Amino acid sequence: MRLHHLLSLLPVILSVQVVCAEGPQTTQQYLDQASALLGKGEYNLALQSYDAAIDRDPSNYLSYFRRAATYLTLGRNNQALADFTTILKLKPDFGQALLQRGKIYTKAGEFAKAKQDLEAYYNSHQSTDPHTVQEIPALLASLDEASKALALAEAAVAAEQTDECVRILGSAIMVAPLYIPFRLQRAECHLARGEVEEAVNDLNRATHNAATNPQLMHRLSTMSYYSLYMPEQALAQIKQCISFDPENKLCKALFRKLKTTEKEIVKLNSDLENHRWAGVINKSVGGEKSLVRTIEAETTAMETENNAVGKMPKRLLLKIYSAACKAYTENKDTTNALKWCSSTLSLDESNVDGLVGRGSAHMLNDDFEEAIRDFTKAQELAGGQDRNIHEKLSKAQRLLKQSQQKDYYKILGISRSASERDIKKAFRKQALQWHPDTYRGELTPEQVEKKMAGVNEAYEVLSDPELKARFDNGEDPNDPQAQQNPFGQGFGGHPFFFQQGGSPFGQQQGGGGFQFNFNF
Repeated sequence: MRLHHLLSLLPVILSVQVVCAEGPQTTQQYLDQASALLGKGEYNLALQSYDAAIDRDPSNYLSYFRRAATYLTLGRNNQALADFTTILKLKPDFGQALLQRGKIYTKAGEFAKAKQDLEAYYNSHQSTDPHTVQEIPALLASLDEASKALALAEAAVAAEQTDECVRILGSAIMVAPLYIPFRLQRAECHLARGEVEEAVNDLNRATHNAATNPQLMHRLSTMSYYSLYMPEQALAQIKQCISFDPENKLCKALFRKLKTTEKEIVKLNSDLENHRWAGVINKSVGGEKSLVRTIEAETTAMETENNAVGKMPKRLLLKIYSAACKAYTENKDTTNALKWCSSTLSLDESNVDGLVGRGSAHMLNDDFEEAIRDFTKAQELAGGQDRNIHEKLSKAQRLLKQSQQKDYYKILGISRSASERDIKKAFRKQALQWHPDTYRGELTPEQVEKKMAGVNEAYEVLSDPELKARFDNGEDPNDPQAQQNPFGQGFGGHPFFFQQGGSPFGQQQGGGGFQFNFNF
C-alpha cells in the first residue's frame, strides 16, 4: 500500500521541475536525499529531509507535494491534507493536489468539501487528464450515496432491520473508511445482532481516529474483556486512554479493576492446571470474594450499557462457570456439578467440558439416560475422536443396562458416591432390618431370607474394592455370563450359613434361629 501511493503520484512528481528561490543546489540535495531514503523504505528519515527542503525554500510547492505523498503512504492523512492545502495556495492550478485533497476529504466523510474539489478538478482537467476525469462521475455518485447512508441506516434500525443497517454502512465505509459516525453506527447494528466481535472491530477503528474519547475507549475495553475475554487487548485499549489523559478517573478505575481480576484469573488457572479443586471452587464461585460475583455484575452492566441484554457472548463468565463445573465434578459433588455445568451450557450449549461434567454428575446420581444424552452430544461435538468421552458413554450405557437388572447400591439404599464407611453403615442398617431372627413384619420366612441374601450379596461386592470397581464399570461380578468371573456361579442366593443356636447380634431368638456370617 505504501509503494502504491508513491508510485501513483510518481509521474506527477517527475513531471514538475523543481523551482528553488534561494540556494537551489542545497534544496535539491535535500530532495535527492529524501528520494534515496524512500527507495530504502526509510520513510520517517525521508520526511526529515523534506522538512529541511521546505525550511530552505517554503515556496517550492513540489517539496510539499512529495512530503504529502509520503504522509499518505504512512496513513497520516491529516498532515497530507495540510500540505495539499498549502500547495493550492502556492499554485491554485495544481490539479493533482486538488484531486488528492478531494480523495482525503471523501475518506474522512467531509462530503461537501470532497464534492467541491472533485467537481473543480473535473471541470478544469477534461482535456489535460481525460483518463482520471472519466473516473470522477463514479466517485461523485458513490460520495453522494455515502452522504445519505447514516439517515438510511437509522431508518433501518427504526424498522428493526439491522441486517440492512449493516449492509448500508458497509458500502458507505468502503467510500469513507475514516468517518467515525459510520463505524459507531455500524457497531450498534452489529451489537443488536449479537455480533460483538464485529462491533469491537468497528469501535477499534473508531478509537484509532478518535483516540482522545475516553468514554469510547472505556466501552471498548469493557467489551473486549468481559464479553470476548481478550485480556491483553482490553488492557492495551484502556492504557491508550490513560496515555492520552493520565488523570482520567474513568479509565484509571477500569484499568485497576481489570488488573486485579486478571491477577485472580491467573491464580485460578494455576489451580486448574495443578488439580487443586478446592482452590478452584473457592476462587471461582465458592468464596465471599469469588470471581463469579464481580464478573456477573460487570457483565450485566456491560450488556445494559450496550443495549444488548442477552445478545452478547460472555466468555469470561463462561470460563468461571466451566472451572466450577470441572472442580465440582472432580470432587463428585453432584448437586453443585449439575448447577455449574448447566450454567456453563446455558452460555454455550456446545461446550464439551460442560456436557462431560454434567453427564458425569448424572451418572453418579444414577440418571444414566441423561448421562448418555450428554455424553452422546459431547462425542458428536468432539468428532467421535475423544477416547475419554467414548469410555464414559460406554460406561453409562453399561450402567443403564445394569440398573435395569440388579443395582447393589439401591439394595443398600446408598448412592454411587458412597464412601467405604457409608457402605458399612448401610449394610448394618439393612442387616438389622432383614435378619430372619429379628424381622417382625408380614413377609414370609422365604421372602425375608431372599431379602437378606440380596443385602449380603450387595455388601460382598461393594465392600471388595476389586469387585466394586468391576460393578462401577457396568459389570456384575455375580452374573454367570460376565466375562472373567472369578467366582464361578457367583455368590448365589444364600451367602450365609444355616445352623441352630445364635445370631450375629449375640442373642438367642428362640425357635431355632439362623446363624448369619457378616463380614464388616
